[in-house]
Amino acid sequence: MPLLMPRGNNMKRLHSFTQALFSLAKEKPLAKISIEELCDRVGVKRQTFYYHFKDMGDFIDSIMVDFCEKRVDKDGDLNSDARFVADLFSSNVKVLKNFISSPYAININNFIHDYLHTRSYSRLSANVKYKNLPSEQIESVSRIVASIILSELSYWINTDMKEEKEYILHRFEVILKNVEKMMVENALRGTIENKRRVETDNHKEDKH
Repeated sequence: MPLLMPRGNNMKRLHSFTQALFSLAKEKPLAKISIEELCDRVGVKRQTFYYHFKDMGDFIDSIMVDFCEKRVDKDGDLNSDARFVADLFSSNVKVLKNFISSPYAININNFIHDYLHTRSYSRLSANVKYKNLPSEQIESVSRIVASIILSELSYWINTDMKEEKEYILHRFEVILKNVEKMMVENALRGTIENKRRVETDNHKEDKH
């Protein structure tokens, strides 16, 4: 995944290639779209593509980064993250169905999972309610939350979105509330255990 987004003319070039790829993806499987065909649709030579991207996988990563950079509510909560990805999926259904059935599906799934996981971990680890939880547990919960959202939305797309989007998002909200409840309980349990440990140690010292 690129560390920096292109700017200026490079950004315009990214958008030109993105529009061309999405157009072609509505016509044929992604695996059958060649770099040469993509460049023909944009009206540039192959060298132009390789000047900006290493390969098709790198190009798709750049598209995903661009989508995330354009997000309006970047400081949103976990429910907002779920809605952001759901909106991203639902506004590009035909193209995304093509993408997630292609050899590049792993690029897209890994990117979205890492995006959700990173945001979840940053948010949870900064919450004072969970200060007594080990980082390993927060890491694990963050990965679980990301996996749930991604797997549910992928299934939703593959079943032609038969469920209403709001129903799925409500289900996510309930799941996330249960996850938070579990974490609060674990944090409280950790506080109690630490207090008992300190009291036990103090009691031993008093005996000596």
